[in-house]
Amino acid sequence: MGQIPTIALKTHEEILKTDIKYSTRKNLIKYGDVIIDNKAKRAYCCDNEMHMTPKEYKILEFLANHPGEVFSREEIISYVWPEGASTSPRAIDVHVRKVRKALNAEKKCSLKIRTARSFGYSINTIE
Repeated sequence: MGQIPTIALKTHEEILKTDIKYSTRKNLIKYGDVIIDNKAKRAYCCDNEMHMTPKEYKILEFLANHPGEVFSREEIISYVWPEGASTSPRAIDVHVRKVRKALNAEKKCSLKIRTARSFGYSINTIE
């Protein structure tokens, strides 16, 4: 029998050390100092895991996949909730507030969710 080849995967710590501002690599999104692991459904900021509900994680993932773009509450709902599910657009405000809290837990995360008044939300890095 042949030997099974091993694949060297970078840890989230190794990816944080790169100079790439936004990149996608095999189920990982790195934007600023945030890493989102789509396979494990976990997010890290400044090398610390952010604790979020599945809905909060999906909002972060959605916005991080479209940096700088503004999305309405309805667009976020259509991505995060299954088709036919009923939720209030104002529920997005509550979830975004909790994602912001997770991003600010370490007080040094450069990724911020911006409110575009009367339009929706976007995600940006603070230089």
